[in-house]
Amino acid sequence: MDGEALTKYIGLYHGTVYRLAFSYVKNCADAEDITQEAFLRLYKYDGSFAADDNCRAWLIRVTINLSKNLLRSGWFTKRTELSEDIPYENKEDRALYECVMALPQKYRTTIHLYYYEGYSVKEIADILGATASAVTTRLMRGREQLKEMLLKEGLQ
Repeated sequence: MDGEALTKYIGLYHGTVYRLAFSYVKNCADAEDITQEAFLRLYKYDGSFAADDNCRAWLIRVTINLSKNLLRSGWFTKRTELSEDIPYENKEDRALYECVMALPQKYRTTIHLYYYEGYSVKEIADILGATASAVTTRLMRGREQLKEMLLKEGLQ
């Protein structure tokens, strides 16, 4: 891939890749490292994409794999988290963020791709290698868990 195409894809998908990585590792520095590695792999990629959406799906799959690899690494499992203060507009935004991050990974990823990235159920199924009915079930269960958590927080 040439530098011009890479610059274009970084401009288009940097936020998507970073947010997805952050939803897995819950750490800004690690999410930045994963984002950088994903775009480095894109630069080294020999193939081509028929459309920009194909590149986006490829980057999402690479980001998920890199995130899972980091979470399984011995270094990651033996470290202690520092608290990060993320600025929020209001108390409700912070509560929503904390509830989404508390969801199990399969629900958190599905909800992120559906609501934040705007993918359809079929597209998410293709990206995650699952069936459309499995994605629909994950969305439904994730929403239910999220609703319960928000009600416990006193939010609607």
